Amino acid sequence: MDRFGSSKLRIGWTLVCLFFAGLMLMGVRGQQGAEGSQIVVFGTQVPLGADSLRDYALGSLQGVMYWLVSLVVLLGAFGPVSQWTAAAARGERLKGFFAGTGLGFAHGLFLSQVALIPVWALSWRLVGQAWPPELLRADLHGLLLGLQMLLWAVLLSRLLKSSAGLALLLTLLLRELGPRLSFFLDFGQDLGWSAGQVKVLEVFVRLLPMAQLPSDPFSPLALPLSIGGPLVLGALAMLLPTGGGRK
Repeated sequence: MDRFGSSKLRIGWTLVCLFFAGLMLMGVRGQQGAEGSQIVVFGTQVPLGADSLRDYALGSLQGVMYWLVSLVVLLGAFGPVSQWTAAAARGERLKGFFAGTGLGFAHGLFLSQVALIPVWALSWRLVGQAWPPELLRADLHGLLLGLQMLLWAVLLSRLLKSSAGLALLLTLLLRELGPRLSFFLDFGQDLGWSAGQVKVLEVFVRLLPMAQLPSDPFSPLALPLSIGGPLVLGALAMLLPTGGGRK
């Protein structure tokens, strides 16, 4: 695990997150009354009107957790894994892809769950529950998205050998592309598409990272394609020659 950062990094990360969790516990609380709900932030009242405090808080925290967890997993593992998969030997590249992705995901799992400590503290102060089911589900979906984005980023970094930053950028763009294509899944046949074309598009969309919370990430079609698809494509990319061989 030293490839992904020293123990000092993890200790420092934990201390920073605990500091922000303390701020949430001391300075933020939610109030639900007959005239509506409000959030009090260090003595400053933020009225929410007639909106339910629970619905408002959980709806907002779900999106935050989904983005935060997935990005921490991706950024915490991508650099070391991409360097490992840039090895000259094919066997080392495959080892770096499978072992590196697994170790990188474990590292990102630790960092992301530590990063959620302030979010759990905020949830407890706002709705009286530290681990409501809605947020636990968003956490799990964020981990799946983070793993999927990591696989795509490593795959693209192997294909685009000149720039790891470009691979990261394209991965983030793919994440935004998925929800846009979902429009054609709903209305493709109304636009004149055949059922076969819509089905092919559905398979393609399942392969892409999604920038919005999925409704069925564990369906028989979704999970094998979202994780297994980029895993197989990445393994094939590791078999490609490095180039620059003898002429």
